[in-house]
Amino acid sequence: SVSTAEELTSNDATVIAAGGCFKDPSSAAFCLGTDTGNSAYIGTKELARILGPGKKRILHLTGFLVDPNTQLRIDAVKKAAEETGNEVVQVIADIDAPEPAEEKINAYLAAHASEVDGVIATAWVPSVVAANALRKIGDKRIKMVGIDHDQVVLQAIKDGFVDGTMLQNPYGQAYVGSYAVNKLRSGCTVKADAPFKTNALTSKFIDSGTAFIDASQVDSYVDSMRDETKKLLESFDATYLSCN
Repeated sequence: SVSTAEELTSNDATVIAAGGCFKDPSSAAFCLGTDTGNSAYIGTKELARILGPGKKRILHLTGFLVDPNTQLRIDAVKKAAEETGNEVVQVIADIDAPEPAEEKINAYLAAHASEVDGVIATAWVPSVVAANALRKIGDKRIKMVGIDHDQVVLQAIKDGFVDGTMLQNPYGQAYVGSYAVNKLRSGCTVKADAPFKTNALTSKFIDSGTAFIDASQVDSYVDSMRDETKKLLESFDATYLSCN
């Protein structure tokens, strides 16, 4: 995708990275995606609220260590756990693929389920596998917050085996990204002093928003995405664009 973006911009097209960022320097005007650290932090805070008072033991399931976002998630979960008086007893990483996720999550829960009070999953495949694993155990004592809106996770929320999930906003990334590309190709420019954030890959990052949903919102999760998108769009021009 990097070479494709460079080819497009060399022919005077505008490119925006959505969902995943290019590493600086890149030809993208900016990157619109999930603030992964913030999502993991909020998700862990929600898990702590669900777990209630007292020091609880949390299992963190996350993605590939070669992904720079993974370390951001590990740090954020640890910070949120410490702030709420809880403990991350184990981090299982490199499992954002079905086979390693099935093997490592099921093996850990088989040996240590009684030693875990809560699970936070900050990658898609671990969320799905952990949801199925808790369903198989059948004991709803262990509380869980996942990520994304896979139907397995959503159904597990409905059935009470998972307590909630952190939505990313692919709807907003596509909607606002398309809106911005149209503005830029029509003569607008990116403000020189636009308040971009910096993430692990780029210094031109815009958070597309994230939201926690539980059983009361699981049937209307798309509305949560649209709400996040509306908030971002309302101030987008004034914040990021110069259109004379």
